[in-house]
Amino acid sequence: MLRSQAGAIGVLSCWIGLNLFVWFAATRTFRTIEQILKSPDPRFSRTVELLGAEPTRDVLRHVASEINRRYFRAYGWTEILLGIILLVLLYRQTPRDTVGVAMVGGMLVLVVALTLVITPRISSLGRKLDFTPHTPPPPEMRRFWMLHGAFTSLDGVKLLAGIILLIRWIAHI
Repeated sequence: MLRSQAGAIGVLSCWIGLNLFVWFAATRTFRTIEQILKSPDPRFSRTVELLGAEPTRDVLRHVASEINRRYFRAYGWTEILLGIILLVLLYRQTPRDTVGVAMVGGMLVLVVALTLVITPRISSLGRKLDFTPHTPPPPEMRRFWMLHGAFTSLDGVKLLAGIILLIRWIAHI
């Protein structure tokens, strides 16, 4: 039982850590572009000189978007795997932690919805918007931010559930 609990705590800790890492990495990509453009390396400036400032920003933002899309696709599938492993570990414990099983099951349902429904829609819509002028905002922009907000909210609920569950388990050791 104790080894099984330690395994569950380890898997959940990895899941939470992955969540926090992806949030950090995704927010840094666009900030990094702005930092590069604010004080570019002279060689970079010469390389993109013919392209111009705004097209350079568009290209770099597109690259950042593609990096984030790859992160979130891999993140979703990794979370599904971690959720299944954790659910199996919990299901095999005796006595069974019914609350833990229910919470991890709920987290896994959220991850599956985010990975199979919301993330592909955000990615598809984001690709359409990558090189679209944003002044005035295109009609699709509202839907993009709605999906982005839904993703962030549901992912936050999942993260919070994981943290609560982790605290619950550690407090009962």
